[in-house]
Amino acid sequence: MEETRSLAPVILFTYNRPEHTKRTIEALAANELAAETDLYVFSDAAKKDADKGKVQEIRDYVKSVQGFRQVELTAREQNYGLAKNVIEGVTAIVNKYGKVIVLEDDLVTNRYFLLFMNDGLDRYQNEQKVTGITGFSHFGDTFSYPCESYFNTLSGTSWSWATWSDRWKYFDADCDDWTDMVSDKKLRKAFNYDNTYDFYKIMKMQKTDEKTNSWAIRWYWTNFRKQGLILSPTKSLVSNEGWDGTGIHCGNEKGPVFDHKLMTDHRITEFPQEICEKPELHKAMKKALIHESQPNLIKRIYHVVFRKNYIGQASVSYTHLRAHETRRHL
Repeated sequence: MEETRSLAPVILFTYNRPEHTKRTIEALAANELAAETDLYVFSDAAKKDADKGKVQEIRDYVKSVQGFRQVELTAREQNYGLAKNVIEGVTAIVNKYGKVIVLEDDLVTNRYFLLFMNDGLDRYQNEQKVTGITGFSHFGDTFSYPCESYFNTLSGTSWSWATWSDRWKYFDADCDDWTDMVSDKKLRKAFNYDNTYDFYKIMKMQKTDEKTNSWAIRWYWTNFRKQGLILSPTKSLVSNEGWDGTGIHCGNEKGPVFDHKLMTDHRITEFPQEICEKPELHKAMKKALIHESQPNLIKRIYHVVFRKNYIGQASVSYTHLRAHETRRHL
């Protein structure tokens, strides 16, 4: 019965955007299953005095939030930065519950988001090849696919994700074996999703640039090494609303290529029959990645023609690992 399900808790990471946080929580509270869901909010401490007021405003607001089974606020006393906050927060909660759903403060969800995430967590709990679930789709709302959900290998997404404790325990914070890609071009090409996006560059920055601190590229590398898959809805159940100049992550740069309208009006019940990334889906994903990294038509044509020698740049438009976020010092 639905009311007796063991639901995954939701973790929300916040910093200094009270309006975004409120919008994220209100959308989540309107979800089916919200009233039976535990919400854990991890509020990072201000890095500078100018942010203290907004950080406190978020904490005061969270204390008044209703609509969930319970709401627990963790107010960091020192500035952690996003990577440390995520890694420590996820580890603590996933070890307590065995599974977890993760959001950041600029994500707005469809009312069926929690249903899809919990259904996926229940359905694939014992499938070790599935390393996570996301409510985000790499495709636009008009994309046509015969199933309402799909598997892909880009398992490091930060735009909503869920996993289990027995998969999170393998999270590799060091990624010392990343250097295998330096000499192994085949491995590097695979990590770059058939050279459609330069994830290798992000990993190199993570390991060689002290200003770079990305949990997401390390989570992707962990799952990549295990040949993991992530489940995603074909029509996105999540939209990012952080492209208005207020975020340190997204800043005032251009937003994502696809503006998801979150129009799904029913519970998603169709799941892939085979636990694999279908060849036709892989091909479509490559086109989506190229389109996201190089929206300009001429650049896309150049990319296709010279794919062996050209890799899409790790620009601020990337929506899966949000490479530009790796320099965040919250």
